[in-house]
Amino acid sequence: MNEMAKIVPSADRSPVLKALRLLAHIAASHEAPALAELSRAMMLPKPTTYRLARSLENAGFLRKDPLTLRYQIGTSFESIALNGLRNSAAHGSRRLVMSDLAERLGARVNLVVLKSGNLSFVQWVESTAPLRIDIKGDMPMPVHCSASGKLLLAFGPPEQREAVLRSAPFQGYTRNTITTARGLARHLEDIRRRGYSTDDQELIPGVNCLAAPVHNHAGQTVAGLAVMAPAASLPLEKLKRHLPEIKACAALISAELGWEGSPKGARPSRAADRPSAPRKAKKTQIASRK
Repeated sequence: MNEMAKIVPSADRSPVLKALRLLAHIAASHEAPALAELSRAMMLPKPTTYRLARSLENAGFLRKDPLTLRYQIGTSFESIALNGLRNSAAHGSRRLVMSDLAERLGARVNLVVLKSGNLSFVQWVESTAPLRIDIKGDMPMPVHCSASGKLLLAFGPPEQREAVLRSAPFQGYTRNTITTARGLARHLEDIRRRGYSTDDQELIPGVNCLAAPVHNHAGQTVAGLAVMAPAASLPLEKLKRHLPEIKACAALISAELGWEGSPKGARPSRAADRPSAPRKAKKTQIASRK
């Protein structure tokens, strides 16, 4: 559970708690709030709210848009949140359910977040299949042609989505890459309607991917759980048959973040019944073992 969201006004006048409440409110806001909105939400005088926000902005925890004067989470806070997610107490249980999914599907499983407009791997489990994908954790993953990137754009803040669309035309990595703003906008609408995202060999030839949303306590999509596999061994249509299992795994991770929903038709993971770690396989770049 995200304890930050449970911090409520109290008799404690600590400026630290006030600053944490301010950060928690902005992090949970669907739209970037203005100073007056923050003051009302925090039940603090506007001068006090301004001083807190200014201090957090100077430290990089907040960012104020120079045109709208609205506040957003800054890069320093994003880094803390990402490291916290990577090193939290739930890290072991996440790996367990992700390993179970990777072994059953014979595919690589990634947990990915969007940080400062770029995709970052929080955690991943390699495939145990003979034919597999070798992607490094620091490999750049464009948002416009990756399953997780498109998922997080589709369900993320509108201003973030619009900023990406304004940067079109996009680089084409394969003949399937969407390179126009209009095409990507339509594709993102489809993702919001069906509730998951795909990468049909749009980034790497011969590699497809399917991503399901991971929610926080407020139901916001904060990460993507993506299954990546060679098209030769697990074609996209075949991968879609495993959507209930992928969504079930995403729901278990979401529950660790305090989400209380559950995807319809999802089948619980068997990780609890099979706690052993997956077999280790020698890494290759989409190549068979000899």
